[in-house]
Amino acid sequence: MALSLSAFLAVVICAFGEAAIGEQAKSAVIAAEQEGKYGETAFSREKAVQKAREMFPELLEGKDVNIELDGLPTGQIWRLEWDAGSVGGRRGVEHFSMMLDAETGALLNVYFSLGTGDIESGASPVTQEAARQKAEEFAKKYRPAEFASVRPVDGYDFYYQPGRMRETYDFSWERVENGIPVDGDGIQVAVDALSGNVVRFSASWHDDAVFPEPDSLPEGLERKVVKELGLMLNYQMAEGREPGPSGVLEASLVYQLNSPSFLRIDPSSGDALNPFGKKIPLGQYKLFPSLSVPAAGGSATGMPGAADRPAQKISQAEAQKTAREFFKKIGFEGEVTYSGGGSSDDGIFVDEEWSFTLKDEESWKTVRPRRHRSVRIDTRTGEVKSYYDSDYFEYAGTGSGTGSAGQVVTRDVARAKAMEFIRLVHPEKLGQVIEEQEHYEYSYPGSKERHCFNFVRLVNGIPFTRDGIRITVSDGGEIVSYNCDWHTVQFPDTTGVITREEAERIFQENITLKPLYFFLQEEDKPWPGKRPVLSLAFDGYWSKGIDARTGQPLVMDWQKIRTEKKVTSMVPQEHWAATSLTFLAGSGLLPEEGFDPDGPVSRKDAVRVLMSANVKTYHSPGEDGEASSFGDIAPNDRDYAAIRAAEQMGILEGGGHFSPEQPVTRETLAIWLVRALGYKEIANMPVKIELKMADAELVNENSRNYVAIACGLGLMQGDENGLFRPADQVTWAELAVLVTKAAPRLRAARW
Repeated sequence: MALSLSAFLAVVICAFGEAAIGEQAKSAVIAAEQEGKYGETAFSREKAVQKAREMFPELLEGKDVNIELDGLPTGQIWRLEWDAGSVGGRRGVEHFSMMLDAETGALLNVYFSLGTGDIESGASPVTQEAARQKAEEFAKKYRPAEFASVRPVDGYDFYYQPGRMRETYDFSWERVENGIPVDGDGIQVAVDALSGNVVRFSASWHDDAVFPEPDSLPEGLERKVVKELGLMLNYQMAEGREPGPSGVLEASLVYQLNSPSFLRIDPSSGDALNPFGKKIPLGQYKLFPSLSVPAAGGSATGMPGAADRPAQKISQAEAQKTAREFFKKIGFEGEVTYSGGGSSDDGIFVDEEWSFTLKDEESWKTVRPRRHRSVRIDTRTGEVKSYYDSDYFEYAGTGSGTGSAGQVVTRDVARAKAMEFIRLVHPEKLGQVIEEQEHYEYSYPGSKERHCFNFVRLVNGIPFTRDGIRITVSDGGEIVSYNCDWHTVQFPDTTGVITREEAERIFQENITLKPLYFFLQEEDKPWPGKRPVLSLAFDGYWSKGIDARTGQPLVMDWQKIRTEKKVTSMVPQEHWAATSLTFLAGSGLLPEEGFDPDGPVSRKDAVRVLMSANVKTYHSPGEDGEASSFGDIAPNDRDYAAIRAAEQMGILEGGGHFSPEQPVTRETLAIWLVRALGYKEIANMPVKIELKMADAELVNENSRNYVAIACGLGLMQGDENGLFRPADQVTWAELAVLVTKAAPRLRAARW
């Protein structure tokens, strides 16, 4: 006898049990003791808790909120937090945190992450305009005076990753005084794309600042700035970039101002202003004082191609041997022990390392037994990735800060020490880097003096700012940190690149200087002060550049590259699935050409869309060395990483042929969906789940439970005649509705 889905799940719950409900957090007695400890504030502890409950009544109803008095540079704040985890088998809000000004009660920021408990599975995602309205209402309600003095920032989408299903709609408003934007002051609000709830809010505001009145702006200053700084040709990488024909990620050639990312111009003199307000002649404010002429000729890769890279990680023993040799090379003896492994992901490159620590016998006998030096070894190449001396940073003012004679080395001497260290560790890279000019160094009370150097990787005589060597030298001449990034990248040559003069003309025509207030960095503090300065900055929220091949103005936001044009949706607004299709379009998941909402979806497209909602990130092809087991999907395919990740998660059964271009059927999609939701073991249990479809007999016996679960959850359904049509091809409209319905459950499954 077949069981209904609800009855079947009840059996499973009885077999495995329910999650126990935890204890109540803190008693009233403890809270009262804490209140006495905190002392008096203009906005009391009780008022802070009351305000939090008034703002989020449903969210905090019946919950004990942890509250502590804390300090920020701007003054005292109440910090309120609540963590849930899984309560009673229901995944609800995982974490909630809020900061309120302890003097005024003003909301400074709030954040909470959502599970599935408060999101109705099967509901359509909210539209961007509906989310914007919700964000504005929230900001107006809780910071009304500030919101009256802001204007929206166009194109702000900090958390959005192309190719991933949109998690939130992010909105930003910048403060405006005297008609001029104020850098750093403003309001940001994020609205969950599935529930329509506000999930992030932050407000930064200098209340007592006095803003100088603007004068008339000098004419022709853009020409002066571009002429004296100049545009540099450099390689850039876009997050989410697809691999090229070689299976290796490709860089783009971009013209950009040859200046630090912080570029503010004094309107009276035309000089550059550093964060401390010091005026520096433009010619001395270059990122690279001199650049070699780009080399002509063929393209280059920084390392062997993906097909030539080691298929397996080096062993821990091999890495430990390299670590011993490294420490011996730099003059240290002692026991080298394994201290862990890990990986890092900057949005493009995934690096995995083994970490080893040198036990310095002499230092362990002194009053500072925690001193250690560590080195990280790349698990693929076997090269030294980084080196770190913790003693220098942990014991400010003692020990290794100065030389044996107490002498403080000059920056030139420190540079020589840095070059000597690179020559010792990576001699082959010394001729492939260019030093980035340092324009200001921060020094805070209690911190040690140090000299920092950044050597940017050069390819074909062109800087690639994502790679290079960063090294820190103490004031006593000791190397205290070292990091080397050197990735496999396909670098195009300069064939077809527009001239620098043409790029400068386009830059001046499209990118203008506009007034901007910014707050000066204080010499003795690690944060901006309260003194605003009027400056000129290039228009736009992000750094600007010019595509070196097309001449198209570009925006580089955290090294993402996008052309300055709005993407129009190809979705017919009268279509029955318009809302879900528009949501996928806004996430960059629809085909760019030849899109038909009622056309079939290929198997690889279906995997890409499904994985976009199931995982936040997956590794780029060739980065972790674990190849797909399918014989008909190439490493340079745009969907290779998603397909390989789906194999690793058990959504796809690897081996043989995947048939990536073939249309996906409804039966197959049901199987993938149920596996992605984490119900594979349930579907494979020897119990027949009831499938109430007129054509249930057409479903493959091995697939029947999968289809029954997908239908029982309300994620898939039959047509008007009660037919499931297991062999029918899935259309883009059907896929869009299915994935947006399942998104809340998929979000929970990945946690």
